[in-house]
Amino acid sequence: MTEAKNITTTSGASNNTLMEFFPPREVPQPQEINFVVGTQSDGDQKRYQVELDVNFDCRVGDLLEAKDNRTHRHYLLMVVDIDYAFPHKTEHAQMLDLLRRRPDKEVDDPTFRALCKNLAICTLLGEIQEREITERGYRPSKYTTTVVEASSHTEKLMASEWQIGVDIGSLRVGRENRPHVPVRFSTVELVGKRFLIVGQTGKGKSTAMRQLLDGHLRAMSSKQENRQVGFLVDDFKMEYPFDTYNQSGETVPGLISKLGAVSKDKLVILSCNPDEYREHTHRIRDIVNLQLPLETLSLSVLCDLANLTEAQTNVVRLIEDTGRKSSEFFSDLLAVDEYGMPNTVIWGRKYGPMFYSATGKKKVKKGEEINEEEDIDKGLRDRLSYIRRAVQRLLKMPFMTRNASYGDCTGKLLQYLREGCTIIVDKNQLEDHEREMLTVVLLYHIFRHNQAMASGSKEQRDRMIPVVAAIEEAQYLLSQDKVADPDSIFAKIAFTGRSYQIGLLAITQRPQAIQKELLGQFDGFLVLPLEHANDFRHLADACPALSGYRNDLASAPIGGGVIAYGSPKKIVSVQIENYL
Repeated sequence: MTEAKNITTTSGASNNTLMEFFPPREVPQPQEINFVVGTQSDGDQKRYQVELDVNFDCRVGDLLEAKDNRTHRHYLLMVVDIDYAFPHKTEHAQMLDLLRRRPDKEVDDPTFRALCKNLAICTLLGEIQEREITERGYRPSKYTTTVVEASSHTEKLMASEWQIGVDIGSLRVGRENRPHVPVRFSTVELVGKRFLIVGQTGKGKSTAMRQLLDGHLRAMSSKQENRQVGFLVDDFKMEYPFDTYNQSGETVPGLISKLGAVSKDKLVILSCNPDEYREHTHRIRDIVNLQLPLETLSLSVLCDLANLTEAQTNVVRLIEDTGRKSSEFFSDLLAVDEYGMPNTVIWGRKYGPMFYSATGKKKVKKGEEINEEEDIDKGLRDRLSYIRRAVQRLLKMPFMTRNASYGDCTGKLLQYLREGCTIIVDKNQLEDHEREMLTVVLLYHIFRHNQAMASGSKEQRDRMIPVVAAIEEAQYLLSQDKVADPDSIFAKIAFTGRSYQIGLLAITQRPQAIQKELLGQFDGFLVLPLEHANDFRHLADACPALSGYRNDLASAPIGGGVIAYGSPKKIVSVQIENYL
């Protein structure tokens, strides 16, 4: 018995020794491995194909961190689409379904799942190096690059270059918001720049503008910025200064309610009906009666505003070349005779042979006086009659006066902009054509002032007013026919305003209606979801960097958008504040 016991003990010790050399086998859990397996072209853009592990959940807009095991470089990718990893046809899916249902010919689950792998189509955002995303020209290698979900630290890098200026919202990754990662935008930098806010109704354009104005007013009032920049803002519904309601019926506080003392310091309302807002007088800087004298307009601007034909425009420019002042032209144009009828004879007396008819020329040769309508060329009389009616239509607009003695707000307008105030232009009760006319006239006065200062001494140049004009329904002012003539006020505002410290912040639902060449010269874009694919293609042609964000925007929640700004364009996906 003793010997047997010793043998058993010796055997047990031997087994323990063997276990040390041959430990129990541990089967590792399957890992999610996503490989870069190729590329594809989408126009001028290259897309990376990432074969996804069957257990990896991925959506459009997600950020992926890629590591190239061959070069040891790190990259950041964004998913722009999800495709099938293998080119299955409908009959393949039916066949696989039948195989899974038949007990005698089952397809094992791993094989079936492998056949159903997805392919993430990604765009390369840049290389991750030293806590920043850069473009160094390197690209991920095929098969040696693996991809995982981006960490929160890497996501923050997307907003690292968007930390100067006013809060406009927070970082958005697909449909998810990152409230702890703010996105800021500098409104002061918009001076001399062109920026477009575009999106369909109800997707956050007004909310974005309200955020920008809120932050800008606070900055100007607190003197955080050394430079005082004025804002001139269209408001069709007076929804910026006053409380309004969103689509859910909830109250959206206006600038007056949110800003308090700041609005008293820096907010001004410019309106044809100032009495409607008298109750708010103690809460804002001023309510200015909107009055713009006709005589302050140049004759070139008259041609743009009055929509004159080429022949009628030639008459006006012929008179302009004589060097006479606009006030004298309008006075002569609206003059009446002793019977209250339009006085066309005055044109022959003052401007000479260019207006004479054959009868008038004979009279002059005989030394007789020009005193009858027949002495004036009939064609010119007809053109003058149309020009007169066009001017009379202008004078019927609620914001136009005949001359400064009847009212003029331009002095106050320029002074408040010089002080860095935000001026809300009340267009609530105006017709569409009146809104367009008003925008052009206001911009003309600002443009003319800064243009005059720019050509003077250093002291005069310092008196230029840095201003940003926010224009609603901008497609009407920036369309092909409006900016076709380089001498028109529309073209000057669109193309040369930047030379005179005038920034243009255009707001529209229809980017394809904006002249294509001009759109391509915009410095930045805030793009919210669009209704028509043609609108996005028009934008992508103007800013190719946006091309990969079409699906991201299509699936974005309300208030979700993309900002592209600078040269080269920096891009960030954003969730607009107050839509969180």
